[in-house]
Parts: sequence; C-alpha cells; structure tokens
Amino acid sequence: MISNEDILRYIRDYNKSQNREELESYCRKIERLFRRAGAQSRYVRDTGAGERAFDLLRDAARSAIADAGLVPRDIDLVIYCGIGRGFLEPANATFLVSALGIECDAFDITEACMSWARALQVAQGFLLTRSYARILIVNAEFSVYENGYPEIFKMRTDPEIAYTFPALTIGEAATATVVTWSPDAWKFRFRTRPQFASLCNLPLPGFRDFCLPDTKVGANGVHQLVAYSSELTQTASREMTSFVKAAYPDVSGIDIWFPHSSSESALKIMATRLGVGDRLYDKVFRKFGNLASASIPAAMCEATKEGSLERGMRVVLCPASAGMVFGLMEGIY
Repeated sequence: MISNEDILRYIRDYNKSQNREELESYCRKIERLFRRAGAQSRYVRDTGAGERAFDLLRDAARSAIADAGLVPRDIDLVIYCGIGRGFLEPANATFLVSALGIECDAFDITEACMSWARALQVAQGFLLTRSYARILIVNAEFSVYENGYPEIFKMRTDPEIAYTFPALTIGEAATATVVTWSPDAWKFRFRTRPQFASLCNLPLPGFRDFCLPDTKVGANGVHQLVAYSSELTQTASREMTSFVKAAYPDVSGIDIWFPHSSSESALKIMATRLGVGDRLYDKVFRKFGNLASASIPAAMCEATKEGSLERGMRVVLCPASAGMVFGLMEGIY
C-alpha cells in the first residue's frame, strides 16, 4: 500500500537537487490536490518482493472460477480487457488460458477505462446467442512502472500539474469475473464524445502518425499519462448528468450505482446532482486509487463484502472513460 505521504516522500527523493523551498511548496500543492480529490492510498506491485502482474491475474482468475462453483475447463471463452498489458500481440488472454491449463477461445478488448463494461456487453451478446456458455472476463491493470514511475515524481510547473497530477492517484489491480446466461438481459447504452479525446491519453512510440496534431496529446511524452483533470471532471459531470437524466427521469428504482472512480469528491457532487445520494458507490478511489477498467468490478466486490450489494438488486454501472465515452448498463445482480 502506498499512501499520500509515501508519494510525497518519493517526490522529495526524486527532486533532491531542486531548491528546498520550491520543492516543499510543490509538495504542499500536491497534498492539497490529494485532499481535494479524496485520494488516500493506492496499491501497486511489490516488485522487490517478486510480485508479478501475471501471477496476480492468474490468482484472480482461479479464485473467480472457484467462487462460481466451476473448474477452469468449464470456461469456454476468456476476454482480457483494459489498459494494462504486456503484449500488443498475441492477445494477452491467450497467455492466461495457457496458464490455466485449458484450451478455449480467447481475445482482448481495449477501450481505456470503459474496457470492462464493453467486455461485459460483448459477453452478453455471445451468451444470448448461445455461442458460449461460461465466459471469464479479466483485466490486469498494472502499469505504474511501465507508464509512470519514477518519472511522475518529477517537479512540474503549475500548467503541467493540471495534466500530470492524476498519474499520482493511479493504483493497480487484477480482477476476474465469470458471466453466464440469464433470462434477465442487461441493457447497455453508450454515448461517445470524440471531440474530448485528447483530454486523457497514454501514447505509444510513434503516436503522432496515428492522430491529428494536438498539443494535448503526448504532452508528457510516450508511456506517460496525460489527463487534464479539471476539464475531464467538468466534461464528465456535465455529460454523465445529462445522459443519466435522459435515461432515468426517475432514479428511485435503482438500488445502487457503480461509476468509474477517478475522484471521490467529483462523484459526491454528481451523486447530489442526480439525486441518488449514497446509492452512488464511491468508496473505491480513497482506498485503491484510480484502477482504470478494474474500478467497477473492484467496487462491486467491495460492496458485496460490506453488504451494500446483494443478489436481486437493480444495478446501474455508469462509467465515464477517455475517448470520451459514457456508459449506462442496467440489470439485476
């Protein structure tokens, strides 16, 4: 577990050669931003102790399969989704299938923090057509060493903080979800606003050949997150509020809402605007940080443990993602 205090210590260590007064002033700014966002801690791999992303993913998959009362050979499709990955090819899912000692179909889905929700939609389509019977959806959102540490600890100017600070709230997680056919199909709605695509980006080498010129894209260089937090929050709040109100004139029939968690304070404001109060689950960010596409499955797991989520509840998943894309998925849990 890495606390806000740990992050501030890393910043001080990384910038030892900087003016001490300026460094302390910078740390105070970051500390204020942590408090404003509601960030408290995040978990990342302990590489010094030998923790590996793939081992954690395999453990999550085995646990989910066992919790579903199944064995690995019962799974007939694995969908790997999310941002964290070790390969552009082949599909990351194929390595997990091999590690589980089974042979089944496997492929990847990538759509930033919306990836898990899209995988759920694709899985339901397969289940409804009886193409597959038992589908395992996994993600391994491990990227702080590959796309962040230690460069994110470098002192930044005020304008740079505006699009660099969110990287300091990123956590890591592996999740695994088993889905099977149900007579009560979930309803999926999406709304895409591509004019805001540059507000959050994580570029690869050569990215300029794959987009129109835009100073916001790649502002921190390759393999470094760029996220204009203020603009993202304002846009997400406006678009998601409009989306929800159009889809749900009456929100009283929904027992619990699960958003993507990138700022606890922003979620509390949105909950008030929507009139859903504490039915909008906002407890993931303060403990685990921004888990990208693992945010919602992690939240559902936490809510189940504490008794906030029970079978038979009417649930709405309401993630907002880079792109920008907004989703509403409604169903009976």
